Amino acid sequence: MLIDELKDRLGLTCGAVLLEAPYRDFDHSSVFALFYAKKHRQPSRDCVRLHLFAGADLAAEQYIGSYVVRDSRIDSRGRALLDPAYLIETERAYLLGVEMTAHLAGTPLPKRVFPWMAQDTDIAVCAHVAVWAIVNYYGFKYPEYCRRSIGMIAEQTPPGLGRRVPSEGLDLLQVSDLLAANGFFPLILSKDILGEPEFFRAVFSYIESGIPMVAAMIGRQHAVTIMGHGPIDEAALSAATGWSFHSDFINDLFVVDDNRLPYNRLVRVVGASDAASFADLDHVIVPLSEKMYLNASIVHERVLGMLQAGVLAVDAPAVLRIYLTSNRSLKRELQANEHMDAVLKKVLTQLELPRFVWCADIAKPQQYASQLTGARILIDATAGTYERDPWLFWHDANGLRYRSGSEMVALDVPLAPYDLYRNNLTEVNRA
Repeated sequence: MLIDELKDRLGLTCGAVLLEAPYRDFDHSSVFALFYAKKHRQPSRDCVRLHLFAGADLAAEQYIGSYVVRDSRIDSRGRALLDPAYLIETERAYLLGVEMTAHLAGTPLPKRVFPWMAQDTDIAVCAHVAVWAIVNYYGFKYPEYCRRSIGMIAEQTPPGLGRRVPSEGLDLLQVSDLLAANGFFPLILSKDILGEPEFFRAVFSYIESGIPMVAAMIGRQHAVTIMGHGPIDEAALSAATGWSFHSDFINDLFVVDDNRLPYNRLVRVVGASDAASFADLDHVIVPLSEKMYLNASIVHERVLGMLQAGVLAVDAPAVLRIYLTSNRSLKRELQANEHMDAVLKKVLTQLELPRFVWCADIAKPQQYASQLTGARILIDATAGTYERDPWLFWHDANGLRYRSGSEMVALDVPLAPYDLYRNNLTEVNRA
C-alpha cells in the first residue's frame, strides 16, 4: 500500500529515495511505550525513514521531504513531512504550513509543510491524528503552544464510554476536550444547524484566518483536518451578482487525511469517484484562541446588514472576504502594502485594536480578480454575540470612520483600491 501510494501521488517527480535506518521516531516511540511494549508479540521500536528527492543528485533544493515507515502488522505508514508542491492536484492552492526540519547526516533540510501521519488503529484513530496534526502545527509555529507526540495525545483523551487504549474512536465532545487540553477554546459548527451555505462560509472564513479545523464526516465515520483551499473560479467570479462571499467561488478544500498522503482535495461537486466531497462534511471543530469570542456566522450577518443598509458607498455586485487576524499581523502587512493610501495606512497603524480582529474586505468582482479590495471593515473579535456596536473601523472609496474612545471619527478622503491581505495562507504552485 505504501509503495503504491508513493507511485500514485509522486510518480516520476521523485528522482531518488535515500533510506535512513535504523531511525528512532518520536511518535512511534511514544506509542511503543504506551502500548506495543506490553504486547506478547512486540513490533520493532526502530523505524526506517525515507528521504525523497526530485533529483538523483540529492541536492537540498530538490528535497521533497521525509516519510517514516514503522514496523506494524496493520499499517506501516508513519509520520511524514512532505512539500505540498509535489502533491497537490491543482495548479495552485492556498495552504497553511509551518517550517519543519528533517536532519540527514547532520544536514538540516527545512520544508514548509503541514504535519501528517497515518493512524496505527490501536492507539490512534483518525480523530486522534487530526488533533495531533493541529496541535503540532501550532506547536511549531507559536511559542505559547506545546508539541505533542501521538502517544501523549492518546493519554490526554478524556474518558468516554470505553477505555482509552486500545481506542474505539472519539466523539465530537472528546475531540473538543482534547483541543481544550492543549490550550485551545474549541467551537463546534454543525451543518444541520447553520444550514449548508452559512456552514461553508464559516469554514472558509476560519481557513482564511489561518485556523485549521477537525472535520467530522458522520456517514463515512471519519475525521480529517481542513488546512487550505483551492483557487477562485474566475468564470463564476466574473458572473457574480448581488452580495457574494469569496467562498461561493472556490470549489476545493484541502485536507490532511490519515488514510492517504496529505494535501487531498474535498470537491464541491460530487464526482464519479468515491472521494469525499463537501456533501460529506457534517461538523467542524474550530480550535480558537482565548480572545476570539465573536463567531464567523454573527460577523457575516452583521457585515451583510451594514452593506445592505448603505452605510458604505459600495454597490452590488461585490465580493466579501471575511477573516480573523491579529493586530500585529494586520499592521505589519499594511506597512508592506505598496498601493494603500498613506492616510489610510497612518490611521490603521495608529488605531487601538484588540489582539484579534475580524476583517471584512469588500471588492467589486473585477477588483477581486486583480487581488485588490476597495473597502474594509474591522470588527472587535472580543465583542459579545448580541453587542450592538462592535465596529472599530470602516472605509469605502470616499472616506473612513474609526473608533477613538467612545466616539467614531470621520475623515473624508478619496481612497483607491489596494492589495488584499494575504498573510494567513501561503500560495503553493504545483512543482
